[in-house]
Amino acid sequence: MSFATDPTLRAAAHCLRHGAISPHAPAGLCPRCLLDPDLFDDVDETPESLRLPARFGAYELLDKLGEGGMGIVYRARQVSIDRIVALKRIRDGEFADARARSYFQRDAKYAARLEHPHVIPIYDVGEHDGQLYFTMKLMSGGTLADAAARFADPRRAAQLVGTVARAVHVGHLARIIHRDLKPENILFDDRDEPYVADFGVAKRLDRDDPGCSTTTDAIVGTACYMAPEQADPQAARDTVAADVWSLGVILYELLAGRRPFDAPTLHEVLRRAAEEDPEPLERLRPDVSRDLSTVCLTCLHKDPRRRYISAEALADDLDRILRGAPPAARRPSRAERVLTWCRRHPSSTALLGAAAIARVTLTILAFAGLRAQAQARRAEVLAANTYAARAVAGTVLAQLDEYADQIVTEARAPALVDALARRDDAALQALSEGIQARHAGIAYWFVLDTEGALRAIVPSDQPGTARDWHRSYAFRDYFRGAMALAPNADRPVYVSRAYLSTTDQRYKVALVSPVRGADGAPLGLLAAEIATDRRLGALDLSDDRRLAVLTVRRDREAATEALPDEHILLAHGGVAHGERVLVESRALRRLTARRDEAGLAGRDQLRLPPPSWVEADDDYRDPVATLDRDGAGGPWLAGFAAVGGTELAVIVQTRVDHAAALDATPLRVQVAWSVGGAVLLFAGLLAALRTTRSRPAEHASRAKAPPPPV
Repeated sequence: MSFATDPTLRAAAHCLRHGAISPHAPAGLCPRCLLDPDLFDDVDETPESLRLPARFGAYELLDKLGEGGMGIVYRARQVSIDRIVALKRIRDGEFADARARSYFQRDAKYAARLEHPHVIPIYDVGEHDGQLYFTMKLMSGGTLADAAARFADPRRAAQLVGTVARAVHVGHLARIIHRDLKPENILFDDRDEPYVADFGVAKRLDRDDPGCSTTTDAIVGTACYMAPEQADPQAARDTVAADVWSLGVILYELLAGRRPFDAPTLHEVLRRAAEEDPEPLERLRPDVSRDLSTVCLTCLHKDPRRRYISAEALADDLDRILRGAPPAARRPSRAERVLTWCRRHPSSTALLGAAAIARVTLTILAFAGLRAQAQARRAEVLAANTYAARAVAGTVLAQLDEYADQIVTEARAPALVDALARRDDAALQALSEGIQARHAGIAYWFVLDTEGALRAIVPSDQPGTARDWHRSYAFRDYFRGAMALAPNADRPVYVSRAYLSTTDQRYKVALVSPVRGADGAPLGLLAAEIATDRRLGALDLSDDRRLAVLTVRRDREAATEALPDEHILLAHGGVAHGERVLVESRALRRLTARRDEAGLAGRDQLRLPPPSWVEADDDYRDPVATLDRDGAGGPWLAGFAAVGGTELAVIVQTRVDHAAALDATPLRVQVAWSVGGAVLLFAGLLAALRTTRSRPAEHASRAKAPPPPV
């Protein structure tokens, strides 16, 4: 009696061979026993739960069609509507690990997302007794692995691969790559139409899905269809180029009767795919055109960038071949035309090659040291400018810190608090004039109430002051930022964006502090305007070779305007007072994004930023039009540094031509030696050519000889 027929073992709660089992296990057997083909003596002793047909939820399993690494496929009948379908259930049932369940669910999920006449449609996805399953259209025509002989004809092979490529392209448009294209995953219906199946190891291009990483275990059995970069842990494997490679392998196999990189071991297959070139198809089969062979070899290029840019481009080329038109991949490049000429003129090619090699060698020797010196010089200047920008930013930050002390002191004065609480505009105006007199370094002061209405401003005789009286500025960045400061802040001061002042139509920056009552509630704001000039710091690094400038993000100019994300120059030798000049730089935007992520405000704005808050740009373009007239607009070697947590930044820049000016003399010497050597070599080449032409008989015989085949 076998182990399976022992009634005591059928009722046991433990498997004698492998230990504890689930109480719902079929016939009291653990999964490992059920998968052991030697466990049962004959068919009659098979447990009843494993016999077909069998009920599986809403389906009746009729017979098994096949199985793979992740699941088992059955021909099944959907009982409710009497429909024959293909049902795929997870291989290990309720005992499948998390990774297997993830792959199985991904197979159904990605296939269900794709709507294409040649992607197998998914009918139902579910779980029965802990076993994941999904149903799909039944493919009665088998797989391409079984039907490969029917597609040995080049036209049929091209039509098939073109159809499959367009189906795969639909997945690529949905940012899903298949990663496991092979003949076993191309199925046929009863009309011999192909369908793409098995998205179990597919991956979304826009997601970081570590469960999809292709390890050695996952590629056993399909390594012959994998692109070289998929087996390289250092390469970016998950691209559409990997699927294009697999399509090329399938096309090659259909036409040649074998895969391009067959080998007895997995390691040897991966090595050949990475190091060897496949044999051209026209050498294996004379009836395969050179165009079709070129299309196939383009798919199998080692460099993913040299393959077809998409599966659709591959399908388009196959369609051209079927129409008798030349494929796009067949168009010769300039390098190919030069190579053809070289084959036809071997003697001249040898002479030109020798001269070119010698000239290149001289040039490399002449310029290698110079290039290293120039790059070192650029790196040195760029590092110095970055360091200088941080130093200047510290100076500007110190000046802002000094202004902040003055503003906080005045905002806490009892007289100002009392006047603002009473909304006494006359008293507020008088107090503002006194504040201006005490702080000569700041020329402009104003007071707002909690609604953003203007209550006092000095100087009061500025143009436009009368019409701006009691106007609400609640939409300004300085109002919103200051009102958001915490009441218990050590020294609450908000440094604003640059805004267009309504009094003199110039861009300025405001330092604003809330005025609070005895209960801590805000009564209004006291603000000081800093004009766009050099009073924000010692920007004295500017000279003939180096320029230090100050930038700031711009605020909205009206309540209806959206908050812009642009920078303007705040202090620049070529910018007029208060002028609006936009600054464009990726390095500056990265610096600003870092500041935004930190979310600094209040006292934190005036703290020294970490040393990492710097950026560099070796191709910066100065936006000032007056400098552009003499070619100084760029490129510049620029260092960027944040001014604390404020919206301001310092740029220290050096023109590239000034940075490399020290290397001009050695450059002339090296060029002279290189040109002189090249002239001597070409003189020798011309002499050799004349000698060759002086042999008329030999020359004539060569002229009559047909050119070598290409």
